Amino acid sequence: MVKRNTRLDKRGQKIIAIVCLSFLIGVTGGAIAANLMGTNVKSELAGMIRNAAEMQESGSFAAVFWKYFKYDIVIWLGGWLHLGLFLSGMAFLLRSISLGFASAMMMVTYGVKGVWGAMLAILPQNIILIPAYIFIMCAAIYYLISWNEGNGKRGLKRERRRKQTEYCILFLSSIVLIAIGAGIEVALYPL
Repeated sequence: MVKRNTRLDKRGQKIIAIVCLSFLIGVTGGAIAANLMGTNVKSELAGMIRNAAEMQESGSFAAVFWKYFKYDIVIWLGGWLHLGLFLSGMAFLLRSISLGFASAMMMVTYGVKGVWGAMLAILPQNIILIPAYIFIMCAAIYYLISWNEGNGKRGLKRERRRKQTEYCILFLSSIVLIAIGAGIEVALYPL
């Protein structure tokens, strides 16, 4: 019978819990920031949102994909660097804050219609994108912590190469999820 390594299981669970909690804090922080702005700033931003909604042209798949892929690649690159947790964390937090801020501003701008607007304009693609960002952030933290685990020089080198390959495969799978999210946005909002 194979004995499972519970230390790795508990570490993975802690990483997932911390990443999800930080995403929730970021979204909440963005929503609070949108609601705490002064009335002049709110009305000015609401006017800008209305103008942008009227003038918005459909983006190509490449433009929409690039918009979401930037965060994915910065988070992934952070998993390779010694201080990468800061880089990955800031990109992840920026994405969560901007999502909370955009949703709250739609609700502030359009009232009850803004709730439906946020559900229809922001939610569909983010059902795929949010798990993709959480997935790659957890992988970045996990692999950043575990790069140097192994026994002996040959074992360390072989184990490190295996982990690097796994990390690259996980990044490719996150790219597929980002492409699906971008495809949903392009398909749902062609105009």
